[in-house]
Amino acid sequence: MPSDPRILITPVNLDLQSCGEPSLNTREDRNDLCSPELQDKLAGRLAQALAPAIAAIQDRPLEAVVASLHSEVRQFQSLYATRPLTSNKGGMQFNDSLCLHLVARALSPRFVLESGSFQGHSAWLLRQTLPEADILSCDIDLGQLRYRADGVRFHEGDWTGTELPNIDPATSLAWFDDHTDHCRRLAEAQRRGFRHVLLDDNFPAENLYATGGPPIPTLAMALDTELKDGQELVWRRRGKTYRYRFETKHTLDVASRIEKLVVLPDVTQITRYNPPSGMTYVRLKPLT
Repeated sequence: MPSDPRILITPVNLDLQSCGEPSLNTREDRNDLCSPELQDKLAGRLAQALAPAIAAIQDRPLEAVVASLHSEVRQFQSLYATRPLTSNKGGMQFNDSLCLHLVARALSPRFVLESGSFQGHSAWLLRQTLPEADILSCDIDLGQLRYRADGVRFHEGDWTGTELPNIDPATSLAWFDDHTDHCRRLAEAQRRGFRHVLLDDNFPAENLYATGGPPIPTLAMALDTELKDGQELVWRRRGKTYRYRFETKHTLDVASRIEKLVVLPDVTQITRYNPPSGMTYVRLKPLT
């Protein structure tokens, strides 16, 4: 709590004009900018940092993306302030939400498959970002779902057991944030006709301690030429020791399936929010 008497502190429920309406959550976890000039400055820095990745995903020249991305980030800032779940502990925060929003806007898919509904934040974000898209959100346990976005279909069960519409590879996106083996998910997506895939929690082996239930082998691990077949990986997290034996057979020759790979940048040094988790875009080769 600032002690400087020059800083005027107003409870959020008494200051509805500058940062938007408060959510109905019992706990308010919103820490953000309210001054438009500072929001614009932050948006400019974020646009510069994220433009190379978005340009690569779209196969467009960098200069063609930079100009429009600033306004996209500004739109996201306004959208994020209206989120129904301001407390999404264990789920996506500002950084990852921004990356998901920008990638979804860049690809503009007509169908989105989400695996990992959790509390419902990302499904809400996708619905706002892609108002015309058909969105299917799957989770093996919908018991944690706190918000059901209008127009999103929710399915309890693994996505592989879910009936899908006819997949147009050019206009469909598979989004995996389900803490399940990335190599398996990419093979499944390719088999079911997807080419555009977005992965969360793509940690390298040396950062497995950063999340609970990492989707091992992650794509970063599968592409790490320094990992040896049979190598034991050991890490600690919150008082528990974890062990995993890396075996190349579990990578399912994932490198041969990939046409293009783009890792979204870490913007922590710009926003000072919790770091992102290596969100990664993959363009799969057509299944032959």
